Amino acid sequence: MAKEIFEIHLSQKGSKLLDVLDKMKDTGRSIAIFYGSQTGTAEEFATRLAKDAQRYGMKALAVDPEECNMEELAELHQIENSLAIFCTATYGEGDPTDNAQDFYDWLQQGDTQLDGLKFAVFGLGNKTYEHYNSTGKYVDKRLEELGAERVYEIGLGDDDTNIEEDFVTWKEGLWPTVCQKFGIEVSKQEGSFRSYSFTKYEPDDVDGKTVYSGEVARLHSYKNQRPPYDAKNPYLSPVLVNRELHKGEIFDSAKHELEIPFFKYSLYTDIL
Repeated sequence: MAKEIFEIHLSQKGSKLLDVLDKMKDTGRSIAIFYGSQTGTAEEFATRLAKDAQRYGMKALAVDPEECNMEELAELHQIENSLAIFCTATYGEGDPTDNAQDFYDWLQQGDTQLDGLKFAVFGLGNKTYEHYNSTGKYVDKRLEELGAERVYEIGLGDDDTNIEEDFVTWKEGLWPTVCQKFGIEVSKQEGSFRSYSFTKYEPDDVDGKTVYSGEVARLHSYKNQRPPYDAKNPYLSPVLVNRELHKGEIFDSAKHELEIPFFKYSLYTDIL
Protein backbone atom coordinates (compact mmCIF):
# COMPACT_ATOMS: atom_id res chain seq x y z
CA MET A 1 0.00 0.00 0.00
CA ALA A 2 1.44 3.33 -1.08
CA LYS A 3 2.26 5.78 1.67
CA GLU A 4 1.11 9.38 1.59
CA ILE A 5 3.47 12.21 0.74
CA PHE A 6 2.63 15.43 2.53
CA GLU A 7 3.55 18.86 1.20
CA ILE A 8 2.58 21.45 3.76
CA HIS A 9 1.40 24.87 2.60
CA LEU A 10 0.36 26.77 5.72
CA SER A 11 -2.61 29.02 5.21
CA GLN A 12 -1.21 32.26 6.55
CA LYS A 13 2.21 33.85 6.35
CA GLY A 14 3.72 33.94 9.80
CA SER A 15 2.07 30.70 10.95
CA LYS A 16 4.22 29.03 13.56
CA LEU A 17 6.55 26.26 12.59
CA LEU A 18 5.05 24.59 15.62
CA ASP A 19 2.09 23.81 13.33
CA VAL A 20 4.46 21.90 11.09
CA LEU A 21 5.94 20.12 14.09
CA ASP A 22 2.47 19.12 15.21
CA LYS A 23 1.75 17.78 11.72
CA MET A 24 5.00 15.84 11.75
CA LYS A 25 4.23 14.38 15.16
CA ASP A 26 0.65 13.53 14.24
CA THR A 27 1.68 11.76 11.02
CA GLY A 28 4.89 10.15 12.24
CA ARG A 29 7.20 12.26 10.10
CA SER A 30 10.73 13.11 11.12
CA ILE A 31 12.16 14.98 8.12
CA ALA A 32 11.28 18.54 7.08
CA ILE A 33 12.49 19.66 3.65
CA PHE A 34 12.51 23.44 3.19
CA TYR A 35 12.76 24.85 -0.32
CA GLY A 36 13.78 28.26 -1.58
CA SER A 37 12.44 28.23 -5.11
CA GLN A 38 11.95 30.92 -7.74
CA THR A 39 11.10 28.86 -10.84
CA GLY A 40 9.92 25.65 -9.18
CA THR A 41 13.02 23.46 -9.52
CA ALA A 42 14.00 23.57 -5.84
CA GLU A 43 10.41 22.84 -4.86
CA GLU A 44 10.38 19.86 -7.22
CA PHE A 45 13.63 18.56 -5.73
CA ALA A 46 12.21 18.93 -2.22
CA THR A 47 9.12 16.94 -3.16
CA ARG A 48 11.27 14.22 -4.72
CA LEU A 49 13.37 14.00 -1.57
CA ALA A 50 10.19 13.57 0.46
CA LYS A 51 9.23 10.63 -1.75
CA ASP A 52 12.74 9.18 -1.56
CA ALA A 53 12.57 9.12 2.22
CA GLN A 54 9.91 6.41 2.00
CA ARG A 55 12.34 4.06 0.33
CA TYR A 56 14.51 4.20 3.41
CA GLY A 57 11.76 3.65 5.93
CA MET A 58 11.38 7.34 6.83
CA LYS A 59 8.62 9.90 6.33
CA ALA A 60 9.13 13.48 5.21
CA LEU A 61 7.28 16.60 4.15
CA ALA A 62 8.19 19.57 1.96
CA VAL A 63 7.69 23.03 3.46
CA ASP A 64 7.70 26.59 2.10
CA PRO A 65 9.83 28.63 4.56
CA GLU A 66 7.94 31.81 3.70
CA GLU A 67 4.90 30.42 5.47
CA CYS A 68 6.74 29.44 8.64
CA ASN A 69 8.26 31.16 11.62
CA MET A 70 11.74 29.75 11.15
CA GLU A 71 12.72 30.71 14.70
CA GLU A 72 10.85 27.59 15.73
CA LEU A 73 13.40 25.54 13.76
CA ALA A 74 15.22 25.00 17.04
CA GLU A 75 12.32 22.82 18.22
CA LEU A 76 12.68 20.25 15.46
CA HIS A 77 15.05 18.16 17.58
CA GLN A 78 12.07 17.29 19.79
CA ILE A 79 11.21 14.67 17.16
CA GLU A 80 13.35 11.55 17.32
CA ASN A 81 15.78 11.11 14.41
CA SER A 82 14.68 14.45 12.99
CA LEU A 83 16.42 16.08 10.06
CA ALA A 84 16.05 19.40 8.23
CA ILE A 85 16.99 19.46 4.55
CA PHE A 86 17.28 22.75 2.67
CA CYS A 87 16.97 22.98 -1.12
CA THR A 88 17.90 26.60 -1.75
CA ALA A 89 18.31 28.33 -5.09
CA THR A 90 20.43 31.41 -5.70
CA TYR A 91 18.55 34.01 -7.70
CA GLY A 92 19.80 37.03 -9.66
CA GLU A 93 23.13 38.39 -8.42
CA GLY A 94 23.60 36.08 -5.44
CA ASP A 95 20.22 36.73 -3.83
CA PRO A 96 17.93 34.23 -2.10
CA THR A 97 14.61 33.46 -3.74
CA ASP A 98 11.58 35.53 -2.80
CA ASN A 99 10.08 32.83 -0.61
CA ALA A 100 13.37 32.31 1.26
CA GLN A 101 14.19 36.00 1.82
CA ASP A 102 12.76 36.20 5.34
CA PHE A 103 14.58 33.02 6.36
CA TYR A 104 17.81 34.35 4.87
CA ASP A 105 17.42 37.65 6.76
CA TRP A 106 16.73 35.76 9.98
CA LEU A 107 19.92 33.74 9.55
CA GLN A 108 21.90 36.94 9.06
CA GLN A 109 20.39 38.87 11.95
CA GLY A 110 19.26 36.20 14.37
CA ASP A 111 21.20 34.48 17.14
CA THR A 112 18.83 31.59 17.92
CA GLN A 113 20.92 28.61 18.91
CA LEU A 114 20.17 25.50 16.88
CA ASP A 115 21.91 22.94 19.06
CA GLY A 116 20.46 19.51 18.38
CA LEU A 117 19.29 20.35 14.86
CA LYS A 118 20.65 18.04 12.17
CA PHE A 119 20.70 19.36 8.62
CA ALA A 120 21.82 18.96 5.03
CA VAL A 121 21.82 21.50 2.19
CA PHE A 122 21.53 21.27 -1.58
CA GLY A 123 22.11 24.52 -3.44
CA LEU A 124 20.87 25.35 -6.91
CA GLY A 125 22.85 27.86 -8.96
CA ASN A 126 24.56 28.64 -12.24
CA LYS A 127 28.31 28.94 -12.69
CA THR A 128 27.94 31.61 -15.36
CA TYR A 129 26.99 34.03 -12.57
CA GLU A 130 29.58 35.63 -10.31
CA HIS A 131 27.97 34.58 -7.02
CA TYR A 132 27.59 30.90 -7.82
CA ASN A 133 25.36 29.13 -5.28
CA SER A 134 26.05 31.81 -2.69
CA THR A 135 22.70 31.29 -0.94
CA GLY A 136 23.15 27.56 -0.45
CA LYS A 137 26.72 28.05 0.74
CA TYR A 138 25.67 30.70 3.23
CA VAL A 139 22.79 28.65 4.64
CA ASP A 140 25.11 25.67 5.08
CA LYS A 141 27.78 27.76 6.83
CA ARG A 142 25.41 29.78 8.99
CA LEU A 143 23.44 26.81 10.30
CA GLU A 144 26.66 25.27 11.55
CA GLU A 145 27.67 28.57 13.17
CA LEU A 146 24.37 28.56 15.09
CA GLY A 147 25.14 25.13 16.52
CA ALA A 148 23.36 22.80 14.08
CA GLU A 149 25.05 19.57 13.01
CA ARG A 150 25.72 18.93 9.33
CA VAL A 151 25.01 15.27 8.58
CA TYR A 152 26.08 15.36 4.93
CA GLU A 153 28.23 17.64 2.81
CA ILE A 154 26.57 20.41 0.85
CA GLY A 155 25.52 19.62 -2.71
CA LEU A 156 25.98 22.25 -5.41
CA GLY A 157 23.83 21.98 -8.51
CA ASP A 158 24.93 23.82 -11.66
CA ASP A 159 22.13 24.75 -14.04
CA ASP A 160 24.71 25.67 -16.69
CA THR A 161 25.70 22.01 -17.07
CA ASN A 162 23.39 19.32 -15.66
CA ILE A 163 21.69 20.24 -12.40
CA GLU A 164 19.58 17.08 -12.50
CA GLU A 165 22.70 14.90 -12.51
CA ASP A 166 24.22 16.98 -9.71
CA PHE A 167 21.08 16.51 -7.61
CA VAL A 168 20.79 12.76 -8.23
CA THR A 169 24.46 12.20 -7.40
CA TRP A 170 24.13 14.18 -4.17
CA LYS A 171 20.99 12.48 -2.89
CA GLU A 172 22.34 9.02 -3.68
CA GLY A 173 25.04 9.73 -1.11
CA LEU A 174 22.73 11.54 1.29
CA TRP A 175 20.34 8.75 2.20
CA PRO A 176 22.86 6.02 3.11
CA THR A 177 24.64 8.56 5.31
CA VAL A 178 21.40 9.55 7.02
CA CYS A 179 20.49 5.90 7.60
CA GLN A 180 23.89 5.24 9.13
CA LYS A 181 23.60 8.34 11.31
CA PHE A 182 20.24 7.27 12.73
CA GLY A 183 20.99 3.57 12.83
CA ILE A 184 18.32 2.69 10.27
CA GLU A 185 18.62 -0.64 8.50
CA VAL A 186 16.55 -0.87 5.35
CA SER A 187 15.44 -3.96 3.49
CA LYS A 188 13.05 -4.35 0.60
CA GLN A 189 10.37 -5.35 3.06
CA GLU A 190 10.91 -2.35 5.37
CA GLY A 191 11.20 0.30 2.68
CA SER A 192 9.06 1.04 -0.32
CA PHE A 193 11.35 -0.50 -2.89
CA ARG A 194 9.63 -1.59 -6.04
CA SER A 195 10.05 -5.14 -7.28
CA TYR A 196 10.00 -5.85 -11.00
CA SER A 197 9.51 -8.95 -13.08
CA PHE A 198 9.83 -9.56 -16.80
CA THR A 199 7.02 -11.13 -18.77
CA LYS A 200 6.91 -11.41 -22.53
CA TYR A 201 3.55 -10.83 -24.23
CA GLU A 202 2.42 -11.30 -27.80
CA PRO A 203 0.82 -8.26 -29.49
CA ASP A 204 -2.66 -9.80 -29.28
CA ASP A 205 -2.33 -10.53 -25.55
CA VAL A 206 -2.53 -6.92 -24.34
CA ASP A 207 -4.80 -3.95 -24.82
CA GLY A 208 -2.87 -1.27 -26.69
CA LYS A 209 -4.73 1.44 -24.81
CA THR A 210 -3.02 0.41 -21.58
CA VAL A 211 0.55 0.18 -22.92
CA TYR A 212 3.02 2.85 -21.86
CA SER A 213 5.11 4.02 -24.81
CA GLY A 214 7.46 6.53 -23.21
CA GLU A 215 5.22 9.55 -22.68
CA VAL A 216 6.58 11.99 -20.12
CA ALA A 217 3.37 13.67 -19.01
CA ARG A 218 0.42 11.31 -19.45
CA LEU A 219 -0.48 8.02 -21.11
CA HIS A 220 -0.98 8.35 -24.89
CA SER A 221 -0.19 12.06 -24.84
CA TYR A 222 1.75 11.59 -28.08
CA LYS A 223 -1.36 10.33 -29.88
CA ASN A 224 -3.93 12.58 -28.23
CA GLN A 225 -2.08 15.87 -28.05
CA ARG A 226 -3.46 18.90 -26.28
CA PRO A 227 -1.96 22.19 -25.09
CA PRO A 228 -0.23 23.70 -23.29
CA TYR A 229 2.93 22.33 -24.88
CA ASP A 230 6.24 22.32 -23.05
CA ALA A 231 9.30 20.14 -22.43
CA LYS A 232 7.18 17.48 -20.70
CA ASN A 233 4.30 17.71 -23.15
CA PRO A 234 5.96 18.32 -26.54
CA TYR A 235 4.03 18.90 -29.72
CA LEU A 236 4.87 16.19 -32.25
CA SER A 237 4.83 17.97 -35.57
CA PRO A 238 4.50 16.02 -38.83
CA VAL A 239 7.13 16.77 -41.48
CA LEU A 240 5.44 18.17 -44.58
CA VAL A 241 8.51 18.71 -46.73
CA ASN A 242 11.98 17.21 -46.71
CA ARG A 243 13.71 18.66 -49.77
CA GLU A 244 17.38 18.79 -50.67
CA LEU A 245 18.42 22.35 -51.52
CA HIS A 246 22.07 21.89 -52.26
CA LYS A 247 24.42 18.98 -52.68
CA GLY A 248 28.10 19.75 -52.37
CA GLU A 249 31.38 17.95 -51.95
CA ILE A 250 31.71 18.84 -48.27
CA PHE A 251 28.14 19.16 -47.01
CA ASP A 252 24.54 19.08 -48.17
CA SER A 253 21.80 21.55 -47.33
CA ALA A 254 18.20 20.50 -46.78
CA LYS A 255 14.87 22.17 -46.06
CA HIS A 256 12.30 20.71 -43.68
CA GLU A 257 8.80 22.14 -43.28
CA LEU A 258 6.90 21.24 -40.10
CA GLU A 259 3.17 21.51 -39.59
CA ILE A 260 2.54 23.41 -36.36
CA PRO A 261 -0.84 24.91 -35.42
CA PHE A 262 -1.28 28.59 -36.37
CA PHE A 263 1.84 28.78 -38.50
CA LYS A 264 4.17 26.81 -40.74
CA TYR A 265 7.77 26.50 -39.63
CA SER A 266 10.67 25.93 -42.03
CA LEU A 267 13.90 24.44 -40.77
CA TYR A 268 17.08 24.64 -42.82
CA THR A 269 19.90 22.27 -41.95
CA ASP A 270 23.40 21.57 -43.20
CA ILE A 271 24.24 17.89 -43.46
CA LEU A 272 27.95 17.10 -43.30
